[in-house]
Amino acid sequence: MKRRQFLVRALQAGTLIPLASTGLFARPLARHFFARPSAASDRILVLINLSGGNDGLNTVVPYADSRYFNARPNIKLPTDQVLKLNSDLALHPSMGAVQDMFKSGTAAVVSNVGYPYQDRSHFRSTDIWNSASDAEEVLFTGWIGRYIEKSHPEYPAQLPVAPFAIQVSSSTSLLLQGEVGNTGIAIDNPDRFYNLAKGLGSSDSPVPATLAGPELKYVREILEQSNTFSTAINQAMLGSTTNAQYDTDSFASQLKVVARLINGGLGTTVFVVTLGGFDTHSAQMAQQATLLNRLSRGIKSFFDDITASGNANRVTCITYSEFGRRVNENGSAGTDHGAAAPLFVFGNSVNGGAIYGGNPNLTDLDDRGDIKFTVDFRQVYAAVLEDWMGLTNADAKNALLGDFTKLPLFKTSSSYYADDAVMAGMTLEQNAPNPAVSGTTVTFTTPIQGYATLRLYSADGRFAGEYLSQTVSPGQHRIPVNVSDIPSGRYLYRLQIGRFQMEKWMAVVR
Repeated sequence: MKRRQFLVRALQAGTLIPLASTGLFARPLARHFFARPSAASDRILVLINLSGGNDGLNTVVPYADSRYFNARPNIKLPTDQVLKLNSDLALHPSMGAVQDMFKSGTAAVVSNVGYPYQDRSHFRSTDIWNSASDAEEVLFTGWIGRYIEKSHPEYPAQLPVAPFAIQVSSSTSLLLQGEVGNTGIAIDNPDRFYNLAKGLGSSDSPVPATLAGPELKYVREILEQSNTFSTAINQAMLGSTTNAQYDTDSFASQLKVVARLINGGLGTTVFVVTLGGFDTHSAQMAQQATLLNRLSRGIKSFFDDITASGNANRVTCITYSEFGRRVNENGSAGTDHGAAAPLFVFGNSVNGGAIYGGNPNLTDLDDRGDIKFTVDFRQVYAAVLEDWMGLTNADAKNALLGDFTKLPLFKTSSSYYADDAVMAGMTLEQNAPNPAVSGTTVTFTTPIQGYATLRLYSADGRFAGEYLSQTVSPGQHRIPVNVSDIPSGRYLYRLQIGRFQMEKWMAVVR
């Protein structure tokens, strides 16, 4: 059996190398580390799972809507206590640090996030978010696993010294599962992991001349390679310090580990952490206040830490939860499983200080009386994969197994595509006339032939129209844009040709 065949079969079977009875496991690792995709440079994504189904209405509060107060006579948050974001929405009183980040432009809110035919089971909905599947579709791979495999086609024939992804937990989730196996590892204590893994030595005795000999030899090599991986983690921990004050709860401790590994130079692209306890069927007020305070304070400490080490520009954090809660409170001063809910995006490169997806509509509810989604969660994933992690639109479609209109969550000035496009000789001019009343023209020049799209988005991230979707030849192109049927406001227009992307803002007035 060839080494690749052995590894692929082991990964498909879910084979792990147990390090002890502690729940710590390591995947087989090799000594060659792949560079990240060139477009993504050294960008890092931290996914924060708010496990249990966080109540969105008491997280991002529609304090100007009387229907919110009518639906929640016992668990409503008083208007004079919430932390206002704009004239309609506010944060839970315990989220002061997040409000500060929102005001400084390093945090954004995406409201009404969900998917068609919301599943209200914890387990099934978690799988849907992790796999990026439709509600009626069962997948056995995760969107991060597919992203990693697309970015590293050499895997698993060759594997990295540093893991592609780390989940700070005793086990990995479907999120990191790829076609040929798990693309990340789980650690719950880096020091203990190192102490256990460095003892995985293999015998120096000759390999027996039997049919199993080659496989035994390869297993021995895997053990030695796992030692190399544990050494990389240990070196990252030893090569960094903690530059901020963290609380002592589990969530803060997880973020502290991630910051140490980032600051220590570990070559890992994706980290996953979890804050659990959001299944608030009863006594929600105190429980959610504690959890949201931990989220807010933990995020602040984490960004203070990586900012002090000069790594903040490399990192984006995104929260997600399997579903929101019901609009109406239940009889136990809590809320039951619902549908759409908000999530948060944090980072210096985020188009922050904005709320995408609009306000929750408490009049037009679904057939179960829950909030309807206006943003498919895969639109957030599409923005992350293309505008943060550096995938082309085609590769992002492959990772998400579908075409989802991405939200404009990231700043144009930080776009790796924009820099590449300028260097390649591509230009995107300001539309004229601007402001536009009924029509305007977008002019661009491309030095290459390629498939081009020109799309328009409102300031809150809603798709407003597509005005070009075809192959274009090298040269200058003038595209008419009819805005007579869209409301006044500020709009972003985004041009993408192949892997190159540029965008600008326009105004529409009546």
